[in-house]
Amino acid sequence: MNKKKNLTTKETFTLAVQNHQKNNLQVAEKLYKETLKTNPNHIETIFLLGSLSAQTNNFDKAKKFFQKAIQINPNHINAHNNLGNALKELGEYRKAIGCYEKAIQINPNYAKAHYNLGIVFKELGEQKKAIDCYQKAIQINPNHVNAHNNLGMELKELGEYRKAIGCYEKAIQVNPNHVEAHNNLGIVLNELGEHQKAISCCEKAIQIQPNYVNARNNLGLILSELGEHQKAISCCEKAIHIEPNNLTSHWLSMNTFPIIYENLKEINHYRKRFENGIKKINQLLDTQLQYTKKQLINAINSSTNFYLHYQGGDVLELQKHYAHLVERVTQKIYQEFHKEIKIKQSIAFIKIGFISSFFTNHSVSKMYKNLIQKLDQKFFKRFVYYADNKFDHITNEIKQDADHFFSHTDVDQLINQISKDNLDVLLYLDIGMSPRIQILSSLRLAPIQCNTYGHPVTSGFKNIDYYFSSELMESQNSQKHYSEKLISLPGIGINYDSPNLSIIKKPNILNKSNATIFLNLQSLFKLLPQDDHIYLDILKKHSNCCFWFLQGEKNSITSIFKERISKLFQKEGRAFEKYSYFHPRCGSEEFLGLIEESDIILDSFNWSGGNTSLEAISLNKPIVTCPSGFMRGRYTYAILKILDIEETIASSKKEYIEIAVKLAGDINFRNFIVNKIKERKNKLFNDDKPVRFFEDVIRKKLL
Repeated sequence: MNKKKNLTTKETFTLAVQNHQKNNLQVAEKLYKETLKTNPNHIETIFLLGSLSAQTNNFDKAKKFFQKAIQINPNHINAHNNLGNALKELGEYRKAIGCYEKAIQINPNYAKAHYNLGIVFKELGEQKKAIDCYQKAIQINPNHVNAHNNLGMELKELGEYRKAIGCYEKAIQVNPNHVEAHNNLGIVLNELGEHQKAISCCEKAIQIQPNYVNARNNLGLILSELGEHQKAISCCEKAIHIEPNNLTSHWLSMNTFPIIYENLKEINHYRKRFENGIKKINQLLDTQLQYTKKQLINAINSSTNFYLHYQGGDVLELQKHYAHLVERVTQKIYQEFHKEIKIKQSIAFIKIGFISSFFTNHSVSKMYKNLIQKLDQKFFKRFVYYADNKFDHITNEIKQDADHFFSHTDVDQLINQISKDNLDVLLYLDIGMSPRIQILSSLRLAPIQCNTYGHPVTSGFKNIDYYFSSELMESQNSQKHYSEKLISLPGIGINYDSPNLSIIKKPNILNKSNATIFLNLQSLFKLLPQDDHIYLDILKKHSNCCFWFLQGEKNSITSIFKERISKLFQKEGRAFEKYSYFHPRCGSEEFLGLIEESDIILDSFNWSGGNTSLEAISLNKPIVTCPSGFMRGRYTYAILKILDIEETIASSKKEYIEIAVKLAGDINFRNFIVNKIKERKNKLFNDDKPVRFFEDVIRKKLL
C-alpha cells in the first residue's frame, strides 16, 4: 500500500484555498486548521478562516479570527474591513465604523471600506454620512456598481427620485445584469407614475434571475395599484412557489384587493380571502422559522389593508385580527415598545405628538392642521412627526408652527425620535393608509395614544386607547364599531379653514351641454356596484342630465369602473358614455372649478364626502346624501345637519333618487337650498369649539 503523502504547510494551505473556492467549506476549514498546527501565525490562513466563518454566519468566530490577523499585522487592510463587516452583522455598529475608518487610514483610496462605512451609517440613520461614503467610493471607483445602487436607494428615501434614477441607470450601465438595480429603478418609476416603465424594469430583473422574489413582489404591487388584482395575486403566488416562507410575498398577497369591484359576490370573496391570508401568515409565524428583523420589517412595510375598508361593511373584527398580526410581528422586533408607559404625575406642560404620512396639501392636513396650530401653547408643546419625504407649502407651514418637527421615512428613526421626546399624548391622524404608520401604531410610544378620522376606520390596535370623532357623525350605538374608546368632539369634530375661492381655475371641458350636471366628487373605489343603479334611476326620471366623475388614479381603474356601469346601462338600452364625463385628475384650483361648473353633488354611499363636501358647500352646491350606519358614511350628513338642511338628506336609496330628481327638475327648490347654504355655510368653517373641547378632554380627563 502507498503511504499517505505528508503535505507541506504551503501545499496544505493551497489545497484549503482550492476547496474554499469550490465551496467545500468543511474540507477547507479542516485543511486551514492543519496549516495552523504547523504555523500558528499563518496570517492568510487566519484571515481566510475568518472569511469562511462569516460565510457560514458564525460572526462571533469570524470576529476572533480577524482580530487575531490584525494582532499579527496591524496594517492588514482587508482584516480591518472584514472585522467591520462581522461587527456590523453582530449589531456593533460603532465598533464597525472604527474598523472601516482604520482601513481608510491605512489606504484612503480603499473603496470597499468607504462603501461598507456607508452601509453602517445607513443602518444608524445617518443618511448624509451614508451618501458621502457612497459618493467617495464611486469617486475612487466609478464602476463600483453596489455603491451606485445604494446611493440611489438613499436618494430615493430623500425624495430625490430623478437623481436616484440616474444612480440605478449607472449601476445597470456598469452591470446590465444587476437585478437589484433594475428592481429599484422600477420602484422609483412607479412612485413617479411611470407604471409601464416600472413594470418593464421588474420584468427585466425576473428575466435575468427568474427566482428573484423581490422583483416578483414589486411587480405584484405595481399591478395591484393599477387595478390588475388577479395578475398581482399571480405574481405573489409565483414568488411564494419559489420561496414558500417569504413573508413579504404572503403579506402582499393578503392585502391585494380589487380597486373596483365587479359585484357584491366579489366583495364577499375578497373579504374571506383576506381572512384566510391572516390565518396563513399566523401559521408561518407559529413555525420555528427564524425571520430576521429586515425580513419582518420588509413584510409589514410592504402594504396595508387599505382597500378592505372600502367594502361597505363592518370591519371591526377583521381590523382586530389584522392588528393582532401586525402586533405579533412588531413584538418580535420592538419588544421594548409593547410595554405600558406610566402617565407622569406632574407636568408643566403637555407634550403632544401628531403623526401622519400626509403633512402636505392633502385632505388629512386640511382637516387637522388647525388642531396642531391652534392648540393653547400655555398648556401644550406640539411635536410633529412626518413619516414621508414629500414637502410642499403645507408641510413648511406646519413645520414653522410646530414646537418640534421631525421628518423621516425610516421606521427605526421615527420610533427613536418619538421615544426620545418622552411624550404625554400621541395622536395618529390616519392609521390604515401608510405601512409605516401601521407599524408605529402597533407600538406603545406614549402613555396615551389616540386615533382620528383622518382615515375613518377603527385601528384594531391594543395600544391605541381613544378615537376622536364627531358628535354628529356618531350614534348612541357607535362604540360597538371601535376597538378604541370613542370620544366625540362638537360639530364635525374639526376646525376647517374656509376654502380659498380666489384660486379657482375653470376646467377645460369640451362639449359641455345645457343638461343638469350631477357631480360625484369621490374616488371611484368608493363607489360600490350595488349603488350603480342610482344613476340609471335618476336618468329615467330626468333624462336631460349628465353624470360627472373624477378619473381614477390610474387609467386602468377608470376603464374598469366605466365597463361595470356601462353593462348596467346597456341592459336598459342606454349608452352610459352619452350621459357621463370623467374629468382628469387635477390640482385644487381646477378641482374647485369643476365643482363650480356642476349643478348638484351626488354624495357616495357607505363612504361619504368630507373635504370634498365642505368645498362644495363653500361654492353653494346642493348635496344629496344618504347616511350609512358607520361614521365614514356620515360626513355629509353631519355637514348638512349643522346647516339645518335636512331636505337633501335621504333615508333610503329611493328617497335619494327622488331628492336628486327634485333638485334637477324644480329650480325653485334648488334655489331654496342654495340660498340656505349661502346664509349658513360660515357655521362650518374656522370653528374653534372642537379644538377647545379636545384640549379639555386631554387636560382634564385623560391626564
